[in-house]
Amino acid sequence: LLAIAGVSEISAQENSNESTGIEQQRIGQWVITREYTVTRDDEDGRAEKSNVKYDISYGHGFDAHLPFYYMGFSGFLDGPLSMRVDDIEIDEAKSWEWGIYLPMDAVRLGSDHVGLGFAFGFGRTMYKFGSTNYFFTSRSAAGERTTQFAQLPTDTQYDETWFRYWTFKLPVQLEFQTSSDGFFFTVGPELEYRFSPASRGRQFGKRKETITNSISMHPLNVNLLTQVGYNNISLMAKASLMELFSGTSSISTPNDAKVWPISVCLGLTF
Repeated sequence: LLAIAGVSEISAQENSNESTGIEQQRIGQWVITREYTVTRDDEDGRAEKSNVKYDISYGHGFDAHLPFYYMGFSGFLDGPLSMRVDDIEIDEAKSWEWGIYLPMDAVRLGSDHVGLGFAFGFGRTMYKFGSTNYFFTSRSAAGERTTQFAQLPTDTQYDETWFRYWTFKLPVQLEFQTSSDGFFFTVGPELEYRFSPASRGRQFGKRKETITNSISMHPLNVNLLTQVGYNNISLMAKASLMELFSGTSSISTPNDAKVWPISVCLGLTF
């Protein structure tokens, strides 16, 4: 093994008058591999290189931990990164968030134990209520839209009601790890696109129907996402930095729907 200019490596295997050689040169995270055959002349000792082949690859040398599948409990805070749970009553045992992450890349940051991880995710968030409450957006005579949490009309009956929406996600995580299969901790932002909000209900224990899907919701969001885990299992928590609904009153009312989503989930990597 021979180092060339501190960044290249050569290995050779001799066979009679021919030998094969491999050179590797690293430029940042990129690896350039050069493979060739050397033929030596017995009479004058000259050597000629032939069958030269090049290969360029990207070797980050760092495995980030973002779960392939996660699922856990969801709830509301009364402000971004607040320590207080919002007064809106939900059934915590039946309010869930689940999703998947498809790893995109990872970059080592000067150490084998520190790096950045990137992924693309997809998920669904649901909040279960009792049988009489729901989210809805109303429009005033002046055209102002207001999103509220209130009781259903008295002539409408459901066994249970819930609110749900879907998301696309792009997390960027700074990770500290003991090894690729050891303990790890991650923290960083997660860009999120929310879509398809709906208040739904179930009648007579089986039939589901949409109560309203005309709800003013902020489509773009940023979460603060953090994980702590070991090997392929992690406990992850995320908190929204932006309000969930866009049509809310600046004046606090009993039916106010000013909420910031939060979730605590178990993540698994296969």
